Amino acid sequence: MTHYDFDRPIDRHGTCSIKTDFVPEKDALPLWIADMDFPVADEIVAAIKRRADHPIYGYGYLPGSLFEAFAAWHLARHGVTYDPTKAIPYYSVVSAIRLVLSALTEPGDAVTIMTPAYMNFKPSVEEIGRRLVTSPLIVEDGRYRIDFDDLDGCLARSKVLLACSPHNPVGRVWTKDELVRILALCEKHGAILLSDEIHSDLILPGSVHTPALTLGGKAKDRAVVMLSATKTFNLAQAGMAFMYTEKPIYEAKIRKFMEGLHLGAMNCFAAAAVEAAYRHAGGWLDQVLAYVQDNERIVRARMAATMPKLTVSPLEGTYLLWVDCRRLGSGYRDFFEKEAKVYGDDGALFGTEGEGFYRLNVATPRCVVDEMLLRMERAYRARME
Repeated sequence: MTHYDFDRPIDRHGTCSIKTDFVPEKDALPLWIADMDFPVADEIVAAIKRRADHPIYGYGYLPGSLFEAFAAWHLARHGVTYDPTKAIPYYSVVSAIRLVLSALTEPGDAVTIMTPAYMNFKPSVEEIGRRLVTSPLIVEDGRYRIDFDDLDGCLARSKVLLACSPHNPVGRVWTKDELVRILALCEKHGAILLSDEIHSDLILPGSVHTPALTLGGKAKDRAVVMLSATKTFNLAQAGMAFMYTEKPIYEAKIRKFMEGLHLGAMNCFAAAAVEAAYRHAGGWLDQVLAYVQDNERIVRARMAATMPKLTVSPLEGTYLLWVDCRRLGSGYRDFFEKEAKVYGDDGALFGTEGEGFYRLNVATPRCVVDEMLLRMERAYRARME
């Protein structure tokens, strides 16, 4: 198996990289948008090159082998059985959320999200004329849990629960028991569970992802799942995601809505990259997860030792650290972006429950993590003087 050198920095300037080109100051460390600073697996590069070697890029279709690779990956990795013929391809999970909500709900219907929530959930609901209902998570000793009593009340007036599993930004991997309780509430109130599982492969050692559709009849009757190889294999610009449901009426409505807008065609390079990823890049992913976990441990230890007013929520899934800055006082965003020159994401972007928090992307070489910590420590000492 190939051993990948994730310690080697890769200059992304000149590649139209949002992460590096859209930071507010040139000398700021870009640790924000959720892609990795790691080279993709060799097999993915080779697959794209093979397809590029054929000089015609005309109209095509997605091969059955792509969907078979998708199903085989999820069966082997998570023990969930997906019928390859029922997987619905689309461009991205964010756009798929809007499509599913448009297909399965009516204007004015309410959609519950658990906050703080991924920043694109709120506009995905409100910009298509649906009502947003928020159920705040409870944080205890840095770890988040679901307020099931509050969620019960929210779902009593909602058509959909839009949930992120694992959760972005707080890094929780929901347990099987938690997901069973979520489904029971959806069943009680007749709500659809729209489960965004885009980070479901990015589970750090010690945690286990439970796919919604492994939870029996209630899930099959209530759930629509969103999946993608893009976060897993650092293919954010590939433009391919999958929607999946076992409920025939949901599937039919989603497909009809797509057809009405003439959607669903994918570019040939995305198909080649994603199939190669699912078939050959598992070893690469295992190395990524081990590396990210080491980065998280380094950051947690250094913050505890040198910046005790900052605390990191336990990272169970994703590569995004959720830092509690509330004890730092006002101006926590300035602390990172102006004083330390570290550019992540202000927690306020994830809702009012995110105020006082900051999100940092640690899917980056160790030397970048070290530089981030040095900058933060200097800024912290200056604040404490």
